Amino acid sequence: MSEINDKLDEISYSNVFFEKGDDNSAEGTYIFSTNSNYHILYAEKGKIRSDIVVNDEREVLWYALNILSTNITMKYAMNNQEKGKDFRRPLFEKEKKIFALFGEDFLKRKDEEINEILEKNPYNDI
Repeated sequence: MSEINDKLDEISYSNVFFEKGDDNSAEGTYIFSTNSNYHILYAEKGKIRSDIVVNDEREVLWYALNILSTNITMKYAMNNQEKGKDFRRPLFEKEKKIFALFGEDFLKRKDEEINEILEKNPYNDI
């Protein structure tokens, strides 16, 4: 959390909780540690919908950043969308800038993720 706050000032932590979550937890993402593992757990409608377990702090940061940067990237894309251009162009541009703040490894990984998306679903400019 502190590493993200140091680099991004637009972060909203609504629906992200740094505590253990379970089936009865409020809807949202729970990031917590147990038995030398980190959990990124998503609860919705009184059920655990996913529980990603990792043992590397950089992986926790990766998942947290993906979740927490969504509002920033969406807002940027809405404010910078060009008529006739695919909405994802400014969205991906902002994602790359954000992930680059956390290291070359994060930028490379995000680039690969975006390239996979675009291979399956290329830009659709009008």
